[in-house]
Amino acid sequence: MKISISHIAQKYFYIATAAIFLSTLPACAQVNTNATAGTNLIQNGGFENGAAHWKIPANTAEVVNGVAHSGNYSLYYSNEDRSQYKLFSQPIKVHPGERIEMSVWVKGENVGSVRGAGFFAESYSSGKFLGGAYPRTKSGTFDWTELKASYTIPPSAQSTTFGLYLERNVTGKAWFDDINVQVVSQPAAFESFLTSPNYRGMVKQGDNSPWKYSLRIRPQSDWSAADVTVKNELTNAQGKVLLQKETKVAPQEGETQIAITPPQNLPVGEYTLSQTIIDPNGKVQLTQSSPIQIVAQMPKVYIDKDGFTVFDGKRFFPMGVYLGGTKDTDDANLQQIKEGGFNTVLTYSYGNNKGSEEYLDRAQQHDLKVIYSLKDIYPGLGKYGDDAINIATQFVDLLKDKPALLAWYTNDELHPEWLPKLEKTYQMVEQSDPNHPAFQVLSEKGTIEKYFNVTDVLGLDPYPVGNPDLTISSTYTDFVKDAVHGARGIWMVPQIMDWAVYRKNQKPNPPTLDEMRNQAYQSIIHGATGLIWYSYYDLRYKQYPRDQNLDMTLFQQRWKDVSAMAQEIDQITPVILEDQKVLLDLPAKSDVEAAAWKQGNQLALLFANPYYATKSITFALPQGWMIKDAEQGQIKSTFANGKATFTLSTIGSGVFYLEKK
Repeated sequence: MKISISHIAQKYFYIATAAIFLSTLPACAQVNTNATAGTNLIQNGGFENGAAHWKIPANTAEVVNGVAHSGNYSLYYSNEDRSQYKLFSQPIKVHPGERIEMSVWVKGENVGSVRGAGFFAESYSSGKFLGGAYPRTKSGTFDWTELKASYTIPPSAQSTTFGLYLERNVTGKAWFDDINVQVVSQPAAFESFLTSPNYRGMVKQGDNSPWKYSLRIRPQSDWSAADVTVKNELTNAQGKVLLQKETKVAPQEGETQIAITPPQNLPVGEYTLSQTIIDPNGKVQLTQSSPIQIVAQMPKVYIDKDGFTVFDGKRFFPMGVYLGGTKDTDDANLQQIKEGGFNTVLTYSYGNNKGSEEYLDRAQQHDLKVIYSLKDIYPGLGKYGDDAINIATQFVDLLKDKPALLAWYTNDELHPEWLPKLEKTYQMVEQSDPNHPAFQVLSEKGTIEKYFNVTDVLGLDPYPVGNPDLTISSTYTDFVKDAVHGARGIWMVPQIMDWAVYRKNQKPNPPTLDEMRNQAYQSIIHGATGLIWYSYYDLRYKQYPRDQNLDMTLFQQRWKDVSAMAQEIDQITPVILEDQKVLLDLPAKSDVEAAAWKQGNQLALLFANPYYATKSITFALPQGWMIKDAEQGQIKSTFANGKATFTLSTIGSGVFYLEKK
């Protein structure tokens, strides 16, 4: 990812506990009876009623008289202890899919340096952190200043909290007043996602597997008690109707699956599958169409029905790394990366620059796949004007037959306002190069589902090292998994860089071997089908500013750990790609993440303890399997009362093998 200071402020901030004062309204019970436009969701946002409705830890912030943006009162907080980190919050009643706009007036005195005073909003599901909005904060000494941000509530959110704070490690004095949070847009009553055929509507001739939609329903307060009607129709290129199906669905909150049996023996060609959704009152609420392509053979590279990448007919797990400048793509670096256990590289440094063909040829010589970056070639980005799409098309045409090419990198955290341009680029890639998927990495978690129809692979970048725990590696992967509905690849972007490289006055804290491998195991356990690590070039630097702190001795030390991690993960990817997953009878709540895959006469249990403390998990072993070696790597086991307990030390992770009885 290209990281800016504001971007880091958002990524670095993370509330480690779900014990913040949360709203408890369950998502399944929600009906769209939202506050009318203009209603402030914050109670006592001007503090004219003292601290009412706010959760304020004792001996921290206080409501004061005489300093205010309006009225008479504001919330005042003075912090002289850099290690003290406090939040002042209240729950807000919002629904999944709603977009809110937030504003706060802030006054400061000697606040921080780069970071400062501001606000946040974040969402949870069953106590697990889903993500949030952390806009740029204000630092220094300043008079009343309005800070603004918007945030889309994640689809699976059950509760959302709004809060005020001085960012972590920040001292100074701050006053907060006139807080306003409003719903500015509400989610549609219906959203429907074509999940099969999952890859660009492609179906190999003779494959008569059902076609499927995932239909999300948000009941409206004025609906009658009748059913929802879903109509589907398949037409060929000449407009002839080949299939019609009508399905009745109960108007209940949540998602339901719509399955369609395709006509037998469809000839190779292009088709259109259309869908019309009619609400219980008889009103058409949604119409959409999706291309269906019956093909003689699948493309060179595509995403299969389980979200895995298929390259030349075989499943492939991208274990990649972001590179820096063009020097990172010379033979010495590419060879080092390959020997280090990686199989894929991604650099921003070519784009539409010279040398791109030679770069892909060098990668091929070192048996490395390339995710080629088009992410900067958009109208309105840098030097590009309206001709950007033509420039991108020229590079797709130039490079699409290179044997090292794996995918096109079409978006690095462009926000939803870019969706129309992202759609044009995706359509161009589809038309110009059916043989390679598009990959996008996002940062605004509440809107990630909006990109479903403009990419083939999605990812997020948790970057958890430096937080009180590493749990966001799991929660972010779950977030992508929910957004793609089982129909896209999931290539997560874990952290090997040190935040100190990007943060002024940040103490160096490079990820350890255990922290890196833990991220990998968490991501895989939760469904990642690729890992593209950020970043190779940052390993050379100790702290901010990078260009003054080059340290190749440090690089060699860190590369040793990075390579050890990559080589270990490389050893387990064959069993992941085989995908003979075995369900485990796991406890409803556990601090340890776990999943299992069958591998011949062994059952591979993958574990990850994301906490900086020893943790255990207890469950009954799958029938027919037993423990032969009680201690394996960082995992110790005991067996009692028909159940096994697996104990992992701080940030422990790894594979524990069971044998057949």
